[in-house]
Amino acid sequence: MKHRLIVLPLFIISSIFSQNLQIHKIVKMQMQIPVLGPITITINQTIAPGFLKMEEKADADRFYASWMMDGETGEIMNEENEHIIKYDVADEEFWFQSADDYFKKPDTSSENGKSFSFSIGDEEEESENDVPPKITRTGGKEVELINGFSSIKWITSVKMPDSKMIFEEWFVDELPLMPIFDSLETEIRTNFNPNGETVKVAQAKFSSHLIIQELDSLTTLKPIKGSPIKINFLLYEKGKEKSKVSMSYEILELYEEPFDKEAFTIPKNFDFVKKD
Repeated sequence: MKHRLIVLPLFIISSIFSQNLQIHKIVKMQMQIPVLGPITITINQTIAPGFLKMEEKADADRFYASWMMDGETGEIMNEENEHIIKYDVADEEFWFQSADDYFKKPDTSSENGKSFSFSIGDEEEESENDVPPKITRTGGKEVELINGFSSIKWITSVKMPDSKMIFEEWFVDELPLMPIFDSLETEIRTNFNPNGETVKVAQAKFSSHLIIQELDSLTTLKPIKGSPIKINFLLYEKGKEKSKVSMSYEILELYEEPFDKEAFTIPKNFDFVKKD
């Protein structure tokens, strides 16, 4: 595979990471939303210079959401190969996908795809109730151990005329492995991309501060310092004790370990199949 020169800062970060180490990360996201109900998505990733393995498992309780989302799939990028390995854990099958197909932009004009969307709030209500939200934040004192991380918990409340948002956030001072993980993933995806474009990879940004900025651009509340390892979000309608929508994000594992090439392979009992 031909390697392209990527952005200098990413090259520096990834090049100083030892070739004899790999980083393992597991992230869990949960959603409780109208109609679809509870949904849990777990993303399990291992990365090393020139290697990436990712498994994603989706589990929904309700039938309709389960039909759309349930499954456990994975992919492996190894710069020693030209193709990308894709696999299905339940079917115990794997196949090859070319870089051209992998990076092809999806056709969003088709109506046959399985997709869903929802919004928080109502545009008409927002225009009628154009009142700045009342925002309060407590916590920031006691240390809590979350999945092996020593963290500080903050609770942010955002009250509006017809609803209330609650954010529970656990922050650590820093996660030094996270930017290294992102730079390694950016590097390998960029090297595989036949379009010659840098594939920028970064962690999903979701926090109370981002939502507050959208609701009140004049807020004086400062963002919480550090990096979040766990976030709970709850949306309540006025007068209701049970939340209408809830979401959570949590880093279950993040650590480095000795490089093991076997970690970037599929089980030997998986059968090869051809995919169009």
